[in-house]
Amino acid sequence: MSLLLLSVIVLCVSSVAGAQVPVLTPAESLATFERPNGALLRPGTLRYQLSLRKPNGEAVSLGTRTVVVSDSSLGGAPGWLIAESRAGTAVPTTDSVYLARGDLWPARWSATIGRAQLGASFTRDSMFGAVQGYQGRTSFALPVNAGSLLSAGMVERLVELLPLQVGYRTAATLILVDGAAPHAVAAELVVDREERIDVAGGATECWVLAVRAGALEERLWVSKQGARVVRTEQATATGLVISVLLP
Repeated sequence: MSLLLLSVIVLCVSSVAGAQVPVLTPAESLATFERPNGALLRPGTLRYQLSLRKPNGEAVSLGTRTVVVSDSSLGGAPGWLIAESRAGTAVPTTDSVYLARGDLWPARWSATIGRAQLGASFTRDSMFGAVQGYQGRTSFALPVNAGSLLSAGMVERLVELLPLQVGYRTAATLILVDGAAPHAVAAELVVDREERIDVAGGATECWVLAVRAGALEERLWVSKQGARVVRTEQATATGLVISVLLP
């Protein structure tokens, strides 16, 4: 399962079953993702309608996804909790990421998809924990850097704080779980255009941001007014997974 992009997610926990994710080598001139100021993060609850648009045009509901951003603390240190859950699907999923208040560095990550579970803790340069699945339990440890991105909720909330404009481009690292243990893949975030779309019955001017990692790509529509992710799309083998912000 892949714990970032909305492929069969999400993410809370998304799933790209059996997908092979090639590793990108970002251009040397591509600036590394810089974590935004955590003091600018906004608490609140967001609900998204999930659907699958099949190649024949048929639309299938995938339920709703709720993302809650709240003040929290871990080990006595002030922080943020980005918690997600899905309803209306056959397989329940949850995802919780604890971030440091100032620089949004991850402290702890837990996620479930059905009976599969992920639990991880972080230092300033490492991630370690375990994945419990149908085939047993696997422990892991891997290095992480300042550009590491975890869950869909974390990605969405962080990109809302970036200085987006057409031509914005930065390198990042996605932590994916599409096998027995997490692994890091190089990625890039690119704003390639502006677009006016209808959301909740109203027209909204947006930046269109692409998150690319090898064969995986997700597009996020970030409203210019209010800086909010109002729509996401990701192509999968079964069709286009679409997530739209509800009023």
